[in-house]
Amino acid sequence: MCVTDEQGPASVAEALRVAQAAMDYLNDPGAASLDAAALGGVLEAMGAISATFAAARSAILARFDAERAHDSDGYGSSKAWLAAKGRVTARAAGAQVRLMRQLGAHPVLAAALARRDISESWASQLADWTRTLPEDWRQGVDQILVDAAASGAELLDLGVIARAAFEKWRSQQPDPEDRMTGSMTGT
Repeated sequence: MCVTDEQGPASVAEALRVAQAAMDYLNDPGAASLDAAALGGVLEAMGAISATFAAARSAILARFDAERAHDSDGYGSSKAWLAAKGRVTARAAGAQVRLMRQLGAHPVLAAALARRDISESWASQLADWTRTLPEDWRQGVDQILVDAAASGAELLDLGVIARAAFEKWRSQQPDPEDRMTGSMTGT
């Protein structure tokens, strides 16, 4: 099957069929036909596809979770449903639910993941670094981190940026000691 139509699949079912056919090809005969020089580029492209897949899976899982669709199959949570129906370990199901929740709280990272600007693991790490910031700060810092990643920053660099942003936010917070002293002196 050759997909040359710029329009793309006409339905979710068709998109899933095309994706499965592509993975089947990459598994065999595709992987066997590659020469060593092409392997790196293929791995980079597959990383980008993995990011897009993770973003799509998280968006669908968010809706599944919000609508409690797992209840109709007799499961009390999306994690339990994924472990049973998705045939993944409880740990892997938990990781999928965790990423879904992280991306819900970090829409800038969700969009960057869907655009393939960052990987699934980077999205999770960046969300961990900025999760304690208030939402208005979090969105801004997430955007700074995504922009830096798009400009070629490595994860270590992004960690330094995130830490500096956190320290800046923290320095702008009133000192609890000052608030207590002020209330005792009537100021």
